[in-house]
Amino acid sequence: MSTDQSMRVRQARESILRSARREIERNGILGLRVADVAEGANCSVTQIYRYFTDRDGLLAQVLGDIYEELLAQSGGTYREAIFSHDVITVDIIVDALPRLFDGPAVPNQNVRLQILAASVTNTPLRERLEQISRKVAHEWEDGLDEIERRLAPGENFDRRVFTMMLANFLPYYRILIGEGGFTQEEFTRFLRDKFSS
Repeated sequence: MSTDQSMRVRQARESILRSARREIERNGILGLRVADVAEGANCSVTQIYRYFTDRDGLLAQVLGDIYEELLAQSGGTYREAIFSHDVITVDIIVDALPRLFDGPAVPNQNVRLQILAASVTNTPLRERLEQISRKVAHEWEDGLDEIERRLAPGENFDRRVFTMMLANFLPYYRILIGEGGFTQEEFTRFLRDKFSS
């Protein structure tokens, strides 16, 4: 394939992905129609299938990209808040976590839930999310190692709170419990107690 052809293919794929994102924003994941994506990208349905195999392949790419971006954004914000300190305390760790009931994390949790729901019946999407999640889990482990290296003398930090509780439950299931389950203040106190135990 020539350089020009390669560039045209890349541009066509990017145009299709942009159109798919717009359609998802307008109509949701379930409302995505490949014909609408093709119209928005000024291409044919056949061209979309050539690049992405089928609707599931298109969703695996676009939703996987969104999922990866959300994780990178939240992880980057957290790392900045934590690693801007030379010495780290449990209070710094807890205060850097996203707020559960307000703030920018709430809409992102809704999007993550939708993407996870779509992955139940979309095998390529599920496989992509598994790859992304494994990569992020390794990055978290590296970050936890760094936190332990910088931990203030006398501070205790149980990393299992991250690896077993926060990483597995917080972003996805908290929204289902809502404010009726616990308040932000109760959750913050709980984390401080658990991290230091």
